[in-house]
Amino acid sequence: MLKSMKLAAVLAAGLAVACPAYAVEQRFTVKEDGLVRFKASTTGITRVSVVGDRIASIINDNESSVYQVRNDEKTGDLFLKYAGPDEMPSKEGGYIVTEKGRTVAYEILPIRSETQTALITVRGNAPEADAPSGGTASGGFAETSFGGGDGLADQLTSATRDTIRTKIKSPLPRSGRNGALITTHRLGDLVGEVRVASAGKDARQVREREFYRSGVLSVWVQKKSLAAGERSWVVVVRSK
Repeated sequence: MLKSMKLAAVLAAGLAVACPAYAVEQRFTVKEDGLVRFKASTTGITRVSVVGDRIASIINDNESSVYQVRNDEKTGDLFLKYAGPDEMPSKEGGYIVTEKGRTVAYEILPIRSETQTALITVRGNAPEADAPSGGTASGGFAETSFGGGDGLADQLTSATRDTIRTKIKSPLPRSGRNGALITTHRLGDLVGEVRVASAGKDARQVREREFYRSGVLSVWVQKKSLAAGERSWVVVVRSK
């Protein structure tokens, strides 16, 4: 698994020097909760950097990865080193969380080539004016926006973030009908629910109010504009 902060000792020798001057540079601009696909070398080192931010964690979709990871504490960059079999590996993905709480899904495209560098610029999602009172606007996996700043808002923000980090393990739902309950997370007097928003056969807009019912205190929607067949995560926080 890509457990970003655990393999520094294993990779220290191979990654003592950052990517050399001949590294192939890939530049991407993506919105929060968007998807970035970058090439990763199977013969050299691949550096992944978020412009103007630092990478806090990286979570892989699968139980294991063919890449080992080292985090540079000074820059917040990640360095990937291929450690798989001789044959060309399949694509793999997951999501990256930055220190500013922004999240993007990623997909690694393995190539037999020289050292690679992926520079990612993440654009924040502007808050939407129609967010229901007490609920959240769409935001990154690790960042929600409740407004108000009182004790309840802080508590709901914390509960939403903890549910996301603990229970969501993939960039987007792979299946599930609209409104389907995937799992729950108990947080003292609150319960976090992970649900699915689905577009079905037609593209549509997801509204927080679709998930409000008696006892619900806040709703976070990962992605509100869904294409046909697309799904999004929803976190509902309710009282017990």
